[in-house]
Parts: sequence; structure tokens; C-alpha cells
Amino acid sequence: MHFSVTIRRSQGEQCGQEELARCSRPLQVLSSTSDLTIATNKEELNEICPDLYGGLHCIRSYTRRCMSLQHRNHFNKLYHGTNQVIRDLCREGHYQNDYLRHAPCLRMVKPDYEICAKKYQDTISRVTQMEHRGMANGTDDDTVGIVCCSFREYLDCSERTARRICGEETAAFLRRFLDKMADSLIREHCEDYTITSGWCSYETSAAPQSTHAVTALGIILLSTFPWMLGR
Repeated sequence: MHFSVTIRRSQGEQCGQEELARCSRPLQVLSSTSDLTIATNKEELNEICPDLYGGLHCIRSYTRRCMSLQHRNHFNKLYHGTNQVIRDLCREGHYQNDYLRHAPCLRMVKPDYEICAKKYQDTISRVTQMEHRGMANGTDDDTVGIVCCSFREYLDCSERTARRICGEETAAFLRRFLDKMADSLIREHCEDYTITSGWCSYETSAAPQSTHAVTALGIILLSTFPWMLGR
């Protein structure tokens, strides 16, 4: 299984993983202040949605500039759920109303979500650092397995936290939100990496050794998931 992102080195820093992370930074607009809060009313959503759309535009520009057509199509397929969630969140309707109903409790449990996010953040950071240092010598399956298992652990931890503090209804909303964001990623690359398959023990600490499309998407998810959860 091979699905590496082709980075056009001639573009220099404009096509590195750092640039992709920079593009995704506007998606962290809810954590751009020292208070690290999340939007809990329409006025706050109206303030942050232009930045969210700006992040989407920057990412689209990055993929057109830095990826081949084949890899761009693959990345866009993986990223479709994230794109759609942001658009639904910023458009008046049932989804936005549902989010606003649960947002106050999600804001309240921010410190607990930070614990869930830390290990996943560390994993993606190691991936980026290894690529930056040119230390890619592992296999595709090893890298994808580590990223996918860490990602699944993050999803499960987030759902458990919401259930414990906010109740079943908010936990169900959060899981639907996360599943929609991650559906394409999991179906394309993570279906085989589960606890029951023997791959994921949720104790893996080894650093991934190469960069893939799943890693590039991981950088985006690293930004988009925590802002909803209050990072």
C-alpha cells in the first residue's frame, strides 16, 4: 500500500509540510487567543467562519501548487469530510443549531480534551520532524499503522470524555462530528488498524519514519479537531 504525497521540491518551503501546517492554522482560529475557547453562539461563529474558509482556500491552493493531479485527487477525497463539516458548521441550518446546543458543555470540558489530544499531537509532530530531518527509512504499513492507531485512540478518548461529563447525547453528537471528519481517512487507510486486529494496543510510542497522504491529512486534522474540542 503506497500513497505518498509528492512534494515538489523546486517550490522550496512553499511546498513543505510546514506550509501545509501554516495553511491549516486558520482552522485553529478558536484557539488563537490565550483563553483557548470555542464558539458557543452565532455571533462567535460569524467571527471565525471567514478564517475557516480562508484555511480551506489556502489548503486547496497548496494541493494545486504542490501535488500531482493523482495525489491531489487522493488528498481531496480524504479531506472531503473535513471540508463538508466546516461548511455545514458555518451555514445556518440543523447542523449549526445542533452544534450550538452542545457547544457550551464542550467548552466546559476543554482541559480533559487536551489530555486526549496530546498523544496524537505528539505523534503527528514526530512525523513532521522525521520528514524535515530526512530520516525516512520505515515502511508504509508501519507509518500508517502508528498514525491510524494514534488517531483512533484520540477519537475514542474524546467520545469517552464527552460522555462522562456532558452525557450520552453530546457524546453521540461529538462522535458523529468526528466520524464525518475522518470517514474517508478511516475507510481508505485505517480500517485494518484496530485493537481487534492486533495492530492497535494504544501503547505504541515509536516514531513514524516516513510521510504519506495520511500524514498530510493528519496535520490538517491536528488543527481542525482540537478547535472544535476547545484546544
